Amino acid sequence: MLVQIFETGNGRVDSMIVEVDEDPGHVLTQLAQDTEALALAEKETFSPVLKQWHPVPASTAFATLHNCFGIVLKHYLAKINTLSNEVVRVLQAASKLEKVLVQMVMEDSVDCGDGGKGIVREMQPYEVDSIITGLLKGWTEERLRMGKECVSRAKETEVSSV
Repeated sequence: MLVQIFETGNGRVDSMIVEVDEDPGHVLTQLAQDTEALALAEKETFSPVLKQWHPVPASTAFATLHNCFGIVLKHYLAKINTLSNEVVRVLQAASKLEKVLVQMVMEDSVDCGDGGKGIVREMQPYEVDSIITGLLKGWTEERLRMGKECVSRAKETEVSSV
């Protein structure tokens, strides 16, 4: 089941639960792009106003967006057991988003004592490379197992026909 968010013309967001038979990977890819756009809008619109109450409001917002997307990504990946083009696209979008958000945190926090490193350390990395490596390893092992089974069957067929 997938939660889809529908925006009405008056700026209100209504959500409803619908069943989707297809892989939600394209939705997650779009969510990564929308999250990046939201971060840019936050930086331009809200951070200048909030700066009077918080030293690095944009960095806090970027870290929050990063963590929220990470929760959705983790939920998606929990249901994935094979490597596919769609999964790779989602992971590439997540990696790009993560790099953009970390860069934005570093740029916004340049005036802080640690240059934003403290906020970046609090951001749980998506670990895209290790996820791809693990899925690729599983895919390779499955293909090797299938290859061994084919060789075994061919060998049995050859022995029984002689």
